[in-house]
Amino acid sequence: MSETETLDEKHNFVTAEYCKSNSSSGSNNSLNQDQSKYSVDDALREIGLGLYHFKWVPVIAMSGFSQSSMISLAPLLIGSLERQWNLDMPIEVLLLFVVFFGAFPGTVMAGVFSDKRGRKLPLILGQLLILICTVLSTISFNYIFFSVCYFFIGVSIGMLGFVSVVLLSELSPPSFRTYSVALYAMCSVLGALYSCVTTYLLVNSHGWEIITFVVAIPHVVISIFVLLVDESPKYLAISGQIAAAEQVLNRMALQNGSDLQIIGKLAMRVENNRGSLGDVVGKDYRRDLFLLSSSIGCVGLIVYSSYTMIPYMIKTNHCSYFNSTNLNMRRYTLPVSVVEETSVITVSEVAMIMVFAVLTEFIGRIKTLRLLSVILLASSFSLVFCLQQYVFMICLYIQRGAGQSLLLLLLIYTPECFPTHIRGAGSAMTLAALLLGGLVSSTLVYPVGVLHGFSHLAIALSIAAAGTLVSVLFFNNETVGIDLP
Repeated sequence: MSETETLDEKHNFVTAEYCKSNSSSGSNNSLNQDQSKYSVDDALREIGLGLYHFKWVPVIAMSGFSQSSMISLAPLLIGSLERQWNLDMPIEVLLLFVVFFGAFPGTVMAGVFSDKRGRKLPLILGQLLILICTVLSTISFNYIFFSVCYFFIGVSIGMLGFVSVVLLSELSPPSFRTYSVALYAMCSVLGALYSCVTTYLLVNSHGWEIITFVVAIPHVVISIFVLLVDESPKYLAISGQIAAAEQVLNRMALQNGSDLQIIGKLAMRVENNRGSLGDVVGKDYRRDLFLLSSSIGCVGLIVYSSYTMIPYMIKTNHCSYFNSTNLNMRRYTLPVSVVEETSVITVSEVAMIMVFAVLTEFIGRIKTLRLLSVILLASSFSLVFCLQQYVFMICLYIQRGAGQSLLLLLLIYTPECFPTHIRGAGSAMTLAALLLGGLVSSTLVYPVGVLHGFSHLAIALSIAAAGTLVSVLFFNNETVGIDLP
């Protein structure tokens, strides 16, 4: 078979010749070499789920833990920072604004870089950057130095967000792709809970520096294991690294106990314009990019508004409708209700993520996205009326769970809409809209939600939920169970 032959000119499918090794019986498990032509996804499907994925999928997914723990830690430390440095500026707005502003260049640059140099390198660089900057922030001598550290933490968050999802998608068998990304989403939720509980336990006897250092400890472990993760075989194939792609697939088959062995050469065409932003915004993918960006941007506004509200709820001794029990702390005051609410909401988010991850495998991506968009709109609109406490909290939990589940589905769906040679750049540009939602939330919550009341913020979030529903109604490319292009 010629090395320049391709199965699909548009999506540049990579094919290979494989053969199952003979078993003791010989004939049942052996495939004729001339008849055994596989795409990389077919090879992943034949190899199946096994020890390899149980070891490395959680490692990659834990990058979501790193990101979320730092995003949620920032607002929890604001009161302590104000006391230490006697700040009179609107630090609640500025700190989160710096984080999301830094994530913008990190996302776009790493997106192009991941298509040109591979998925693994930006994952390693992003994880090391978030570790180094988190440790450096503990020795900050003023707010400017602290803000610079958090700007680069934002850059690392932008790098890790999309590349983790892309690598998970390209290393997983098609039938397991949804659950790999779902694990990433659950790690993100648990990262927020970890920061909240750590702050609550340590703030009474230690300063914010020790809290930040403790939050950084998991980053050390994750950074070490990320160094051992394999490169995506799909990327290796389109970049001409045939032997390396075969090596990854063989190692995966060996660890999973599969008898699939590569005996031929990958027949493929090397893509020289990998990571082209022009191709991403070209006529073939422009529509999908716009719809994905619109929907995920609105979801980002809703999800990140909850983080932005934390310092205002702490200052006013009020965390939604829980009865706050304050601790008399030497350096900072954190309502017990913050931990209570975060814990309960985390349970609701994890439960809904699991439910809709399973549901999307049965009814498809698009139907699940539309269902979640309706639930998100209904729960957000219910909050406008500030119903009695019990109903309000139920609506709040449903809204948060639906928002996280919708974000999960969009993270699954986005890499499936772009071909391998621009998947990094396309996913990065889409997820940049998610960060834009966070950026808007950092400036929207105070003038709308704090100065004019939560009902006004709920109206803004309802409009965002309506925008998400309108966008997903125009999705028409069902991708559940298909091979990645």
